[in-house]
Amino acid sequence: MKLALIQDQLLTEAGSERVFLYMAQEFPEADIFTLAYNPQASWPEFKSFHIRTSWLNGWIQNHDRFKSAFPLATYVMQNWDFNAYDVILTSSATTAKYVRNHRARHICYCYYPTRAIWTRGKYFDGAKAGLREAMFDLAYAALRRRDLEAARRVDRFIAISQSTREAIRRFYGRDSEVLFAPIDVERFARGAAIVKNGRYLMVGRLERWKRTDYAIEAFNRLGLPLDVIGTGPEEESLRAAAKNNIRFLGRIDDEGLIKAYGAARAVIFTPELEYGLVPLEAAAAGTPTIALGKGGVLETMIGPDDTAGRAPAAVFFMEQTPEALIAAVRRFEGMVFRGKDLLAHAASFGIPEFRRKLRAIVAGDMASRL
Repeated sequence: MKLALIQDQLLTEAGSERVFLYMAQEFPEADIFTLAYNPQASWPEFKSFHIRTSWLNGWIQNHDRFKSAFPLATYVMQNWDFNAYDVILTSSATTAKYVRNHRARHICYCYYPTRAIWTRGKYFDGAKAGLREAMFDLAYAALRRRDLEAARRVDRFIAISQSTREAIRRFYGRDSEVLFAPIDVERFARGAAIVKNGRYLMVGRLERWKRTDYAIEAFNRLGLPLDVIGTGPEEESLRAAAKNNIRFLGRIDDEGLIKAYGAARAVIFTPELEYGLVPLEAAAAGTPTIALGKGGVLETMIGPDDTAGRAPAAVFFMEQTPEALIAAVRRFEGMVFRGKDLLAHAASFGIPEFRRKLRAIVAGDMASRL
């Protein structure tokens, strides 16, 4: 029985790419595919694997170009030949689920139905829309139809969270099971030994829909020290808007990230996401999060008003505005969080349990092919 693992792209050091790394490590017997792979831009551990890429790899070597090529990329994935495989496990937020040229059992680990199609109002800011967004707008109906067709060809959906499960049901009309994405608890726990530096921290790609903008405004007003880790198309405008209390650290390696998590007073988490690995990674490093209280973060983090009386791991705010974030920061500064409580919470999202459950799912589907 042959297994193929397929990822949308490997062009960034982001959450889905990290989860796919854990998949690849669990299934060393599998062949690994992605539309495009840049060893210098994605997680360095992938260099130890043989990564098979499409012909798009010669053209697409960064995340922005991948997003621009999305319609073409779906056709490339759709026509890629996977007839040699009995089971296909895709890791997909965009294109991997489009595989069609195969006779295999297709399991899709879905982060969220394609955002640019199904939640374009949040993904694209109409006031700042460019040519790419305008083209998506004109082709919207056709893109949505193709995305639905791709979803119908999936044999089994696994959702990253209950929020994603509800979105899969709402947009695709399909049910799914939930398997929370893991974090490397032991690795990030090294950050708990780092002395706190009193600075707040943001981590993630600087893209419009991630809404770093209102956090910059909030900390401009607060005057509190904030470090921003990550790069992206919004970096220049965010730097221009930020005052001297805000530092942009760019892209850093994994060890630097662990140290930054551990040293931070708290992590600021501004987007509405189906999950969000950053708050869990921070918790593993002994650092709480101040987060928008919507989406998957409500499933993975414990707020200060928890009805079960559990120790909090985060403070929530309910609106994506500077005012709401400022109020949450001020509430946070009057609270006490214990590192051991944060680590204990993060430990339930470790890699071993994720790998065990995922292998059981794949093994069951392989057995059904016999």
